[in-house]
Amino acid sequence: MSAIPPIPPPGEATGVTAAAAAQQPDAPAGVGNDFADMFQQGLEEVSALEQGADAVATDIATGGDSQIHDLMIATSKSEIGTELLVQTRNKALEAYHEIMQLPV
Repeated sequence: MSAIPPIPPPGEATGVTAAAAAQQPDAPAGVGNDFADMFQQGLEEVSALEQGADAVATDIATGGDSQIHDLMIATSKSEIGTELLVQTRNKALEAYHEIMQLPV
């Protein structure tokens, strides 16, 4: 049985030094960009899932090696991804509308 290693000092555990932390932008400025980036990444992933399902369907239609269960799985993944993206958009719009209705 080996000994438990000591806990590193703050900064070394995360790899973030005080100088690097000071150079990072404030959290509120990056929050909007992070959501936009996440939403864009979600769009790209859903698009890739749809293209994958289309490729499997084309492969089946042209007599390729793909099986029907591969098409069903790819189509289901694409459908679930689209539903998740739409619900995320709906929740973001709902939050926006609630914020706009707050009294000033």
